[in-house]
Amino acid sequence: EIRFTSYYANTAYTYNGKYTVNGSWRVDHSNLFGLDKSAQNKPVWSAGVKWKMSEEEFMKNAVWLNALSVRATYGITGNSPLPGTSSSFDILAPQSSASLPGGLGLAVATASNRRLTWESTKIFNLGFDFSLLSSRLNGSVDFYNKKTDNLLGNMTVNGFTGYSSIVGNFGSLQNKGIEFSVNSLNIRSKSFSWNSLLSLAYNKNIITQLNDPTAITTGSQKVSSQYVTGYSAFAIFAYKYAGLDALGDPQIQLNDKTVTKTPNIAKPEDIRFMGTYQPVWSGGLSNSFRYKDFTLTANMVFNLGHVMRREVGPNYSLYSGHFISHGNVMSTSDQSGFTGGQVHPDFLNRWKNPGDEAITNVPSFVVNSSVSDTRRELAYYKYADINVVSASFIKLRDITLAYRLPENLISRIKTESVTLRVQVSNIMLWKANKYGIDPEFQDPFYGRRVPSTPYTTSIRPDKNTQSYRFGQGTISVGAHVNF
Repeated sequence: EIRFTSYYANTAYTYNGKYTVNGSWRVDHSNLFGLDKSAQNKPVWSAGVKWKMSEEEFMKNAVWLNALSVRATYGITGNSPLPGTSSSFDILAPQSSASLPGGLGLAVATASNRRLTWESTKIFNLGFDFSLLSSRLNGSVDFYNKKTDNLLGNMTVNGFTGYSSIVGNFGSLQNKGIEFSVNSLNIRSKSFSWNSLLSLAYNKNIITQLNDPTAITTGSQKVSSQYVTGYSAFAIFAYKYAGLDALGDPQIQLNDKTVTKTPNIAKPEDIRFMGTYQPVWSGGLSNSFRYKDFTLTANMVFNLGHVMRREVGPNYSLYSGHFISHGNVMSTSDQSGFTGGQVHPDFLNRWKNPGDEAITNVPSFVVNSSVSDTRRELAYYKYADINVVSASFIKLRDITLAYRLPENLISRIKTESVTLRVQVSNIMLWKANKYGIDPEFQDPFYGRRVPSTPYTTSIRPDKNTQSYRFGQGTISVGAHVNF
């Protein structure tokens, strides 16, 4: 399926225990790029310097400082597409059918892309490593700038090719950020100790170029887009909501301050950028306490600065004897499953009588679906700015209490060690939204709660391949025995 031929070289030199230079070089040859010999060959390299400042004479008097180093690196890395997802040749897959000669045949599983080339990232990193107070406080700080060209992912192609999209080089992206970590020994004695570990990261990205042959010319196109040139990746765009009219129909405000409910009238300039659903700040705090044979560990995680769509009350029309949902809460076929037949509580707060537009933002119920679809645009409410909320949260990932049996008892039962433990996981401490939404179990772009956490493996919202990571509040009890 895949072959690489790679050559590596790495060298480093340290002078006087204080000054270090290093460099690495690598060349990869891949058969995934087929025709173009120049595309098959991808050299990557990096170079760096490090200065151990704490070894200099002018730092000797800083008795509180055990170690301080400054380092800087610059390099270029590259990625190829996953096997079977793209190539400069057609990728074929076997087919079996009675209509084929001999019952067997081949089909084009992935169309060829003769312009395919390596994804390339240029990285500059400036870092500091430190150790303070008799090495009781150790940590590092890194500042980075990454520029990625020829991003690999699903990209729209001309429909006359017979394909709607292929994996290709669809654009460029820039990431800037800070990463910080510190490990501290807060208390240490014979019977008791307390250690802490804090990690913190900040990232800001922007799409600098997007190779999409389909220009965004309408507001609805922009609202449905996650990747737009000049904005952060994983963006959320929304209509500027202007409340309900006298019929209970949703209205939006355009860029020229005009208020309207006319469907499909919004232009790209009428749409608001609400933020990104990728955390801007992320990190964790871990504390470990030991008292004799007892150990208590608490791990907290946090994600801050990002947004998400909340699920909103579906606004119904009557069709073929069933409620049909313009949202995503209830089943409209056999009313089965966990969400079957469930009406969102927002439906109770809908517009019912003239004058209700002053007290609610939830559109009215229109019996006839044709009248509803002709008269109004329900997406103006569902994808309104008022329904984009903060996704920031702080959560206790786990708390674990462990007890190690004493040596005199261990020797009697002829074991090397026995540790008993009890653990509670996924305890929500704080969430910025007021709707009771756990952001880890919310699809942030489409605004629906899910029983698991989806993460996409595709860059395009209409071609997402989703995997799911299950998790929930749990309590577990266990024992670890060594013989």
